[in-house]
Amino acid sequence: MIHRLINFLPMSHRALAVAVTAASLAVLASGAGVQLPVAGGITLGAAAYAQDSGVSPEEVAGYAASVLEMDSPRNEALAQINTLLTVTGQDIGSIDMSCTGTANLNQLPRSLRTSVRTVVVDYCNQASSIVQANGLTVRKFNSITAAHPQDPALAEQIRAAMVQLQQSQGSSRANGNSN
Repeated sequence: MIHRLINFLPMSHRALAVAVTAASLAVLASGAGVQLPVAGGITLGAAAYAQDSGVSPEEVAGYAASVLEMDSPRNEALAQINTLLTVTGQDIGSIDMSCTGTANLNQLPRSLRTSVRTVVVDYCNQASSIVQANGLTVRKFNSITAAHPQDPALAEQIRAAMVQLQQSQGSSRANGNSN
């Protein structure tokens, strides 16, 4: 599983993550029912999804839901790792904390290695479960993660799906329902 903690994403991935975060904050701050423009108001049908990216609307929705659900556990993992690294003065950005890159944790002091590795592995296991619960395989999730930086249409579909999910969650909360 290759889901990376956001701070350790390549710059191309960070741009989408920042855009998604900004959209998330705008939706959350404005409340339910906010309509944000999506690709000039154009709605893509299933044929456009499949033709442009090879990713179905259902997979886009599963991916978007997974990314949103991973946000809290990712932030918790980052906070735990930051706390562990604070005492050493180690720069968290210098460490590859991807789910497949834990071998590079060997550059950490021995006393911290196991603790940091445990946090990363726990997060990765949780992220894997989230992905699978949203109807994707880890391989498909990773494929979409790799594809969206080079596919602006796919990136926009993911962003729109995330905004839609956040709006529907906001509406559910406003109506007294919980998700």
